[in-house]
Amino acid sequence: MYPPRNRLNQIILVVLILLSIVVITLHYKEGEEGFLHRTQGFATNLIFPLQSGVSRVVNSFRHGWGYIFELGRLREENQQLKGEVAELRGELISLREMERENRRLRKLVGFKEKLEYRTIPAHVIGKSPTEWQATIILDGGSADGIAKDMPVVIEEGLVGRVIEVASHAAQVQLVTDRKSGVAAQILRTGETGVIEGQIGGELGLQFISKDSSVRKGDIIITSGLGGVFPKGIPIGRVVEVKGRAHDLYKGIKVKSAVDFSKLEEVLIITDFPLTPPFASSEGR
Repeated sequence: MYPPRNRLNQIILVVLILLSIVVITLHYKEGEEGFLHRTQGFATNLIFPLQSGVSRVVNSFRHGWGYIFELGRLREENQQLKGEVAELRGELISLREMERENRRLRKLVGFKEKLEYRTIPAHVIGKSPTEWQATIILDGGSADGIAKDMPVVIEEGLVGRVIEVASHAAQVQLVTDRKSGVAAQILRTGETGVIEGQIGGELGLQFISKDSSVRKGDIIITSGLGGVFPKGIPIGRVVEVKGRAHDLYKGIKVKSAVDFSKLEEVLIITDFPLTPPFASSEGR
């Protein structure tokens, strides 16, 4: 009859312990060339290549998993950095716009201090959508002291005049509007005429005699006649002069001193004596 299983396990354990003691004793007593030493060396030489290969495989898997985890972390950091870069780019654009606006406002304030008239600053908040009507909308109105027919200027020159006013907004007819008419003068010769707006944003200087010496590059200013605009405000420069023998007047094109595509802030002259519009071809 077989002994119980736990009894068998105990016997095996005792046998293994005794066997280990015997092997250790023999290993200790025998020389380097003994059987046990040679067996140990053989087993080591046999197992080492396998152990080395397993180690390389394990290390490869370890490095691979590490690379995957690191790649995920780098992707997350990359997305975070992209977000930060976009945010910084937006802040930089805002700062540049603020700097550009500050330069414009400082320039406008400097020009305001040079004027002989009281003025009200305003921002352009709207523009006419077609070439048939050249107007802008300002963010100031009657509540700010703006009234109809007040001249509108910037440092470069004449912008136009106020034609409609609400409590907090005003519509300005630009000098380039085809219904606009401005009493003008050739600065070099003193000759006077009328600047009229044309389709496409050009200006035409009318009623200059065919005998005039006006030439390309001449500066055109407001003449002050008619009482709509103060005298001496720059309007633009002559860019083309035409004339035929049977014509009474020269055909003169003028380029405005104002770049209306970049117009953002203006000054409205408030204390210039207001009179009915002068030389408006259709009247407003």
